[in-house]
Amino acid sequence: MQPKLTFIKRLTSETPAFFKRAQLFGFGLAGVGTSLSTVAGIPSKLCTILISVGTTIAIVSQFAVKQLQPENS
Repeated sequence: MQPKLTFIKRLTSETPAFFKRAQLFGFGLAGVGTSLSTVAGIPSKLCTILISVGTTIAIVSQFAVKQLQPENS
């Protein structure tokens, strides 16, 4: 059984490849929402939703931890 990770260790441990891509997608979504907020014809609720969803995806993806394979002796 693997010991429980502290908050800091979980943040600094290696993230699996899928969740790295999910982070990039989340940051991109938040960036699009931020960029669209400067356009006059776009509703502000849409921009707020894009920014919120993007940052949530990016933050939650950071907490995924790559499982290490136990060494067989």
